Amino acid sequence: MLMLYLQILEEPEEKIQFEEIYVKYRDAMFRVAEGILHNDQDAEDAVHNAFLRIIKRFSRFQKTPVEDLAPLMAVIARNEAISLQRKKKDSAPLEEWDRFAETAESVSDYHALVETFSRLPQTYRAALEMKLLGYSDGEIASKLGLSKTAVSTRISRGRQLLRSIVEQEGFLKNA
Repeated sequence: MLMLYLQILEEPEEKIQFEEIYVKYRDAMFRVAEGILHNDQDAEDAVHNAFLRIIKRFSRFQKTPVEDLAPLMAVIARNEAISLQRKKKDSAPLEEWDRFAETAESVSDYHALVETFSRLPQTYRAALEMKLLGYSDGEIASKLGLSKTAVSTRISRGRQLLRSIVEQEGFLKNA
């Protein structure tokens, strides 16, 4: 991977400095990312993204005092890991919905369950319906004229409300 990064840089002195930074901080950056993501492959991706970010602004790193590099590298790795974690969260399958769907298949009164879903307030129901249809949070935000944060909040609150309604109705015994 180091060779790829070095090809991006143009000046020989930049390549030497970058290689020193890479060799010195790569393992520490990986540990920071792995501590957040708890997955080696995702941590590798976060470190890769961090080094790409460093290359884009390498002139700033050349001017950074040596004693400030270690904490700076840790912060960059942490930020990339958190960013990757958020991206994965936005695109991850809804495990709770899978469990809910399995339980729903065993419910004899399907129409009552659908009616329960329709009792959700329209603000939550619209976002949940779109999410169940496979739209990403960004697409839902665009279609509803909301921010991604608002969409995420509506989906989360809608799920909680639906879960409480379903539990009260007795559809899920071990929810």
